[in-house]
Amino acid sequence: MAVEDVELVLSLQLDQGADAAAVASDDADTAEYLAAIAKALDPSFECTMRFPGVKPVTYKSGVDALRAAWQDRLRHWAEYRADIEGVIDAEPRIVVFHRAYVRRSRTAAESVMEVASIWTVRDHRLVHADFNVPQLEARAAAYSIS
Repeated sequence: MAVEDVELVLSLQLDQGADAAAVASDDADTAEYLAAIAKALDPSFECTMRFPGVKPVTYKSGVDALRAAWQDRLRHWAEYRADIEGVIDAEPRIVVFHRAYVRRSRTAAESVMEVASIWTVRDHRLVHADFNVPQLEARAAAYSIS
């Protein structure tokens, strides 16, 4: 995998400490963020989102898929900040490990989640992403990809 593909995926992540729930709840901020990402997505881009206790949900149709998945995930949180803990280049996939700091309400205690996202890159374009993957599962998938 080209270093450029890893850099591409990392460039799409919100800045460390940024509140993704606040961005997702503001239409103008969401539009600005997704416009920047849209350039990197293949028109056939699709993604899956993992939610506790249910089968992964698949979203299709390019940037609209990403918008729907992102907003579905973040609507459950009053605050969602994530730091990148590591990256595995597992051609053609790039696994990004996150430590997320979340609150269900502004007055709730902060919780910590350790999750990953798995991005599939083809011809320097993003064709698929799997979000909210348990880190152990993501690590196993990265090392089993040939």
